[in-house]
Amino acid sequence: MKTTLQFKLSFMFFMVMLISATVSISLLLFIFSPIMRKSAEEQLSEMAVSINTLSTKLDEKEYSSEKVISLVTNSSFTSSEIKNTDKRVSEGFEELEQKGYFIKSSGIVPKASMIIKIHDTYYNIESFSNDSLYWIVNFVIILSFIGCIVIGTIITSFVGKTILKPLHEISRATSEVARGNFKVRVRVPDDIEYGMLANNFNKMAVQLSEIETLRGDFISSVSHEFKTPLASIQGFAKLLQDDTISEDDRREYTQVIIDETSRLAKLSTNILKLTKLENQKTIGKKSKFLLDEQIRKIIVMLEPEWSKKNIDLDIDLEEITYIGNEELMAQIWQNIINNAIKFTGVDGNIGVKLYRSEQCIVVKISDDGPCIPDEKRTKIFEKFYQGDHSRSTDGNGLGLALVQRVVELCNGSVWVENTQPTGVCFTVQLPYIIEDM
Repeated sequence: MKTTLQFKLSFMFFMVMLISATVSISLLLFIFSPIMRKSAEEQLSEMAVSINTLSTKLDEKEYSSEKVISLVTNSSFTSSEIKNTDKRVSEGFEELEQKGYFIKSSGIVPKASMIIKIHDTYYNIESFSNDSLYWIVNFVIILSFIGCIVIGTIITSFVGKTILKPLHEISRATSEVARGNFKVRVRVPDDIEYGMLANNFNKMAVQLSEIETLRGDFISSVSHEFKTPLASIQGFAKLLQDDTISEDDRREYTQVIIDETSRLAKLSTNILKLTKLENQKTIGKKSKFLLDEQIRKIIVMLEPEWSKKNIDLDIDLEEITYIGNEELMAQIWQNIINNAIKFTGVDGNIGVKLYRSEQCIVVKISDDGPCIPDEKRTKIFEKFYQGDHSRSTDGNGLGLALVQRVVELCNGSVWVENTQPTGVCFTVQLPYIIEDM
């Protein structure tokens, strides 16, 4: 059966108080029981002396046994006549014959009783009668304990409701988040524990809101990126159905369809790569390879692109052995150099430099294409970002996002800066992996 935290708190208080009261009373009884027993026995002993004294004067004053009992007892004692055949008489027969009375006590709360012989009559006298002050005090103490437990439990219930109020607020806010309302926020109380919980909840809501916004932007961007080439493919495919078009037009339309199909394939590949990289926590399988040789191969692979524009390459590569994921590292150089080729005009210049610094390995790739405005330089590594139209081509805005993620997995850094009077320079810094080397 499910119960509320408030009920559990009240029940816990009730059990703590009940156990505490039980232990306290038990300890008190354990400590004071011998004292109470001795006191009760002494009172009865004194009463026995008084009864014996009155009994010796019975002939002079003609006190009957009933009179003697009435003179020495009060509301704190109970007395009753018993027969000489009573087992209590036989139990203390020897002491009765010697002293004229027999006293015994029993119970955790000691109750003393005395068998006394007055002439030929036996009486049983018990201390602490049910209506005596002793029992009244005990009864009041027990009732006080029970009252304290009940009142304390009720107060705890109300106090617990107040204490748990921030938790209820967070619970309601969590329900709102579960329904997709990421704008909900909770009040931060003064309590340290609840304050930390509320702060963390608000931070979580902010992060979820940002993730939801990014998700919406990502879906919108992907939809747009797929929609444009698909529309081109559909449009030119319809034109190809026209039997009256010339052979040159047919080849042109077919080439457009091939280019747009390649663009879709590249977009899909990049999205899959980026999704995989974003879910990776490490660089993966590492191997030792020559970093300068890898960059040189990428440049050669892209030779048809830069040759078409008659671009002059200034290559300065220091021989460096690197330990990492060779396939992922190739993604960095291919995307950055490919970008440089795209944004460099005919007869332009591209520089590629690799060297060791005191702290890390540095790669600089520069071109003399148009500069990037300062407010947009920090955004070019975002997915699908193509805000700078002066540097936009047929790309899809995923290449630099891939570059940044791979560099992050390598524990390195990448940034871009404008050069003077024109052009940009991408800088990649990679740490040395001394323990692997």
